Amino acid sequence: MKKIIYLVAVVAISAMILPACAPAKPVQLHPVKGEFLEAQVGESAQTLNWIIATDQGASKRYASFMVEPLAVFNNQYKIQLRCLAKDIEVSADGLVYTVTIRDDLKWSDGTKVTADDYVYTLKNIMLADWLNCPDRSRWEETLDGNAVAVQPAVVNDTVFKIVRKTADPNFAYSIYGLMPYPKNIVRNYENKAEDFTTSPELNNMSYCGNLGPYRPTAWTTADGFVMVRNPNYYLARDNGAPYFEKYTIKQMGLQSSINEALNAGTVSYAYVEPQDANSFRGNKDLSVVTIPTGQFLMVAYNQRDNGWAGLKDARVRQAISMVIDKPAVVNDIFGGYADAAFSFIPPYSPWYNESVLQKTGMNSSGEAQKAIDLIKSAGYEMKDVDGKQLFVDKDGLPIKLIIPIALDSEVQKNVGYIIGQNLRSIGLDVDPKYQVQEFIAKEIFVNKLPGSDKTPDYNSGPGAVSSQPWDMVILSSYGDALAIGRSEIFFSSTGRLNIFGFFNEKVDALYKRALSAEAINPQSRQKIYDELAQAISEAQPADFIVYYKDNFALRSNIKGVEPGLNILSNYQFWYTE
Repeated sequence: MKKIIYLVAVVAISAMILPACAPAKPVQLHPVKGEFLEAQVGESAQTLNWIIATDQGASKRYASFMVEPLAVFNNQYKIQLRCLAKDIEVSADGLVYTVTIRDDLKWSDGTKVTADDYVYTLKNIMLADWLNCPDRSRWEETLDGNAVAVQPAVVNDTVFKIVRKTADPNFAYSIYGLMPYPKNIVRNYENKAEDFTTSPELNNMSYCGNLGPYRPTAWTTADGFVMVRNPNYYLARDNGAPYFEKYTIKQMGLQSSINEALNAGTVSYAYVEPQDANSFRGNKDLSVVTIPTGQFLMVAYNQRDNGWAGLKDARVRQAISMVIDKPAVVNDIFGGYADAAFSFIPPYSPWYNESVLQKTGMNSSGEAQKAIDLIKSAGYEMKDVDGKQLFVDKDGLPIKLIIPIALDSEVQKNVGYIIGQNLRSIGLDVDPKYQVQEFIAKEIFVNKLPGSDKTPDYNSGPGAVSSQPWDMVILSSYGDALAIGRSEIFFSSTGRLNIFGFFNEKVDALYKRALSAEAINPQSRQKIYDELAQAISEAQPADFIVYYKDNFALRSNIKGVEPGLNILSNYQFWYTE
């Protein structure tokens, strides 16, 4: 009898306690309403089966609405955990990476997302011989000249490890971007490349579960890529996100069509051209944000044997960089929508240190005499030619620098004009060669050793020259704000895109350190990057001119936006006021 009374008492007490311990209702910070329409000029994404896409990340971005990566970076390049439960742990030698995922991630069939899904995605899909994945090289390392796959392995349901044979300080950035496929589905397509590629469930991501804020409903030319809110989104418990009932990305073909739609109020967010940005600022229904980009413009100096010999001397390269007027390029060509550049490291990078750089080109006229003196110190003389003081070659003829310029690039034409004015101010003449871009790519960018029967390449090593002579060329490229060591593609002696023949032992040694275990430690890495940036700044193989800025227009009632390079990093939390 006492036992029965005891059990009744326990049940009664439990009944009083349980309501207090029940899970709290999800917090709804902002109401869910309306549609967000992002307009783009041209189609770029190919498929939601992102792992096979060849569109430089556009498909992966579409897919990430449904299955988020492990982490993203905000505008200050601080890590923002998504499917990660905590940041990646890296062993002191940089060879073992331990990844811990959240335990509340689920596929559409209700099963848990596990470490096994991530490992299978890497081992059996990304690195599979039967499927040609464009990003495969990110998960390989080079041993004895051969590409060897890294080794992922499951530790438990929420933890997996990736083991390398060699250290790579940039490898964690690849891991942060990893998105899983469900093993229980994709294993049915193993060794069946065509079936994998065309599978409806992989191409409509019906498996996405709670891994992303939206779910796809349609993808047509007329309507665009249409998604609806995912009420089961794993981050919704804390804030009720996302706050739009529908999110659409629509290709509108022409910038003029986007501008009309912005004025009509039918587009929520879109890129706008610099010449239109100011007019949109006058529209009370729109907010225009200007953000930095990773794209930069530089002038490369030809240090190969078919360029002016003076360009092999760092003093001459420094002198020319001193007088290329960067404020004029920023204001007269880009209308203020650019920043003066001094390094291959973007100024918004957490690794950027302006104190180690030579800030050339900011006082062009004021440094003209210093530039002249530098060129003279390299052994060149000036003489009067038709009433003008010009630098002359060993035969007494005026030096004229050849600058190939793309006919279809207004930016190159305008920058080339400013460079011509600047160089004439210090006694150097220019010879612009206007050519189609295809000609420049084939006759200027690629080179080979004279007499060699090898196919020309962007860097065929010392002694190689292009088929046409040149001295300076205007290039546009992208600066990686995080993986600084990858810039070796331009500036190391063996860099695949070292078209200008820059061979510097000190720089090569620094790149080797930047890509070694020494750089695993952040403090050591910063020191190496500082030394590298300083060495390249002093050597001046190229003059970094500007970093571009982009303008985006948003409806003024859209809140939660944090303007910056990674403006879309928190799109899940944008809302309508």
